[in-house]
Amino acid sequence: GVSLTTVSYVLSGRPGGNTRISRPTQDRVHAAAHDLGYVPNRAARGMRRGHTDVVAVAITDLDDSRDRALAAAAARILPRHGYQPVILVGDSWRQFMLSGGADGVILGSVPADRAAVAVGTLAELVGRGVALLVFSDTLQPEGFDVLEPGAAGTAEAEALIGQAVATLIGRLRA
Repeated sequence: GVSLTTVSYVLSGRPGGNTRISRPTQDRVHAAAHDLGYVPNRAARGMRRGHTDVVAVAITDLDDSRDRALAAAAARILPRHGYQPVILVGDSWRQFMLSGGADGVILGSVPADRAAVAVGTLAELVGRGVALLVFSDTLQPEGFDVLEPGAAGTAEAEALIGQAVATLIGRLRA
């Protein structure tokens, strides 16, 4: 057996403090974790590290082709950069982000009747240092990035979404 401290060091990827943990011990810990079906608790890890490695993609409606394209592209692209995408539909993004659910958010189209609430939420998130990118024809950047939406389903749209992800990741890593 090994100590709980050793298991913690190995599973978190941290060095073993003043003690070097041998490769065979690390292999045994990883094998036991695999055999037991261990899955790290992302929320606990996020609290300890100060970031979640989660990016929210907030869209209005899955029936909207532009929103659907944004969600699909972000789900493909974000994991390549080490981020877990969470797709949020409707107004749930506000509560999710205000509760610290993600390190950043890509906000798709916002209906005109909800724009004032969205702007208030964006201002609060900017104050908290959350990385934000918004697709909008009307909003001006105020501590967050804004991209004008393109046509869905085209190579141009895919490139625009790729640009959105790259921009947000740049903010996250700054």
